Amino acid sequence: MATLKRALLPAVLFAAAIALASCGLGRDSGADGEGGTDPIVAATVNGRPIFIEDVRAHAVARGWLRETEDLDANSDAFYLALEELIQVRLFAMEAEARGFDRRADVRRQIENARERVLANSIYDEIDARATDPQAIERLYRENVNRLGQGEEVHLRQIVFPTREAADQAKRRLDQGERFEVIAFEQNTSGDGGDLGFSAVDDLTTAMKQEVNATTVGNLIGPIEAEGHWYIYQVLDRRTRGVPSLETLRPRIIDWLRYQEITQLDERLARDARVERLRQPEEGVEPGGEVTAPEDAAPAPVTPTTPAPDANAPPFPFPMGPGATAPNPAAQTPATPAQTPATQRPPPQQQPATQESVTTSP
Repeated sequence: MATLKRALLPAVLFAAAIALASCGLGRDSGADGEGGTDPIVAATVNGRPIFIEDVRAHAVARGWLRETEDLDANSDAFYLALEELIQVRLFAMEAEARGFDRRADVRRQIENARERVLANSIYDEIDARATDPQAIERLYRENVNRLGQGEEVHLRQIVFPTREAADQAKRRLDQGERFEVIAFEQNTSGDGGDLGFSAVDDLTTAMKQEVNATTVGNLIGPIEAEGHWYIYQVLDRRTRGVPSLETLRPRIIDWLRYQEITQLDERLARDARVERLRQPEEGVEPGGEVTAPEDAAPAPVTPTTPAPDANAPPFPFPMGPGATAPNPAAQTPATPAQTPATQRPPPQQQPATQESVTTSP
C-alpha cells in the first residue's frame, strides 16, 4: 500500500527534491522575505504549500532523521514525514471548516503553540550567536592569559599496613634500594605505585606543603591516612598545559549560551509584571517529582538549548590566582586528562587527597 501511495505522488515533487538531495535537502538556506532563497514547496493541499524544510524538520522531530543528516528524497523518512504533514493539513482544514478554530479551548491551544514557536525562535537566535566562531575565539583569547596556570606533580607511592613496615622500607630506600622494587613488593595494583600527574592545588594542605618542600627524585613520608602508611616519591613537576581552542569549544559554546539565556531571562522577569494564582512561599524551594499519568499526551518538542533555569555549565577555563568563577560549585579543571584527584581509588590507594594526613616527625 505504501509503495502504491508513493507512486501516486506528483513526479514534479520528486524531481525538485532529488535536485536538492546532494546539498542538504530541506535545510533552511534563507529566511522568507529577508533576502534568502525562497523555500522549496514539497506539496500543496488545496493550494496551501508544505515546504521541504518543514518536511525535514518533521522527520527529525519524529526520529526518522538525525539533526545533522541530509534528507534523501527517495527515503522512507521523506515520504512518511510528507504524508503525515499532508494528513495534518487536511485535518486542520476540516477543523476550520467545522468552526473549531473559533472555540475558546482551541484558540487557547493555538496561542500556546504560537508562543512556543516564538520562544523557540529566541533560543535559535541565541544558539546561532553562541556558536559564532568569532565569539568563541574572542572569549578564548580574552581568557588565554589565565590558561596554563597552576602546577602539576607526578607522584608514586608505596602502601604499608603498619608504621613499622613503612619505617623499615624507608631505611631500605635511604640505603639506595630501588623504589619500584619495594613498590611491587607492597602494592597490589601492579603499576609500581605510579599515580600519574595531579594538580598541586587539588592536594590537601598538609600534602601540598610536603610536595612543595620536596625536590624531584626525593621521598615524602612515611605518612599515615585512613589506617595505612604511605611513602611517596616526587618524579616530576610541570606547569599545567594550555588546552587548545578546539578542546574548549564545546564548553565555550555552553557558557555563551547559558550566559545569554540567563541574562535575558533575568531582564525580562525584572521588567515584566507577573501575577501568579499562588505565590511561592519565601525561602521555600519546590521539591519532589511530578509523574505524568499513563494516558497523558506526549510532551511537546523542547528546544535543544538549555532552559533559562538550568544549572550553569562549568566555566570553560581554569581559574587563575585572584580570579573568581561565576559558578564555583560547577567549576572543573579544563585539562583534558583526569588526574588521580578526580579519579580517586579507595582511601588506601590515594591518601594525598584525604584531609586526615599525618606526617612522621
